[in-house]
Amino acid sequence: MPVRGHNSRKKKKKAKEPAEDKQAGKKLDNQCDDCIPAKCCMYFSVEIDEPEDMGDWNDMLWILAHRDAEIYMDDDRWYVLVNNPCRFYDPVKKCLIYTRRPRICLGHTWDDCEFRDDYNFDLHFHSYEEMERYIRNNVEEK
Repeated sequence: MPVRGHNSRKKKKKAKEPAEDKQAGKKLDNQCDDCIPAKCCMYFSVEIDEPEDMGDWNDMLWILAHRDAEIYMDDDRWYVLVNNPCRFYDPVKKCLIYTRRPRICLGHTWDDCEFRDDYNFDLHFHSYEEMERYIRNNVEEK
């Protein structure tokens, strides 16, 4: 089964400038050097199908019944987000498998980086109750 992983909560529209070193007043070569804890290493997201009927919405409630799970929709695409840090991230040594990291990590760029920006999703459900309210007020049974 191919995984449609998503290592960034929100794709940025334009590339960011490298972070500036506050002490030296120069641009850093590696923006990740300034990112502790590495936000992108503290969770993972996987794309899911758009809900089409009440059964699909009920399945999403089941996901949200689990600890540390969230669901969001952005640019008409739906994702499950699990707040669970990468087991290879060390706050001092950083990525312990950097030279052999998975392709999703390799594909993460400064354009995707969430270091300085808040997340701005079209819809974001942090809890079962939040989605339950949304369904009650916005979803018509078919």
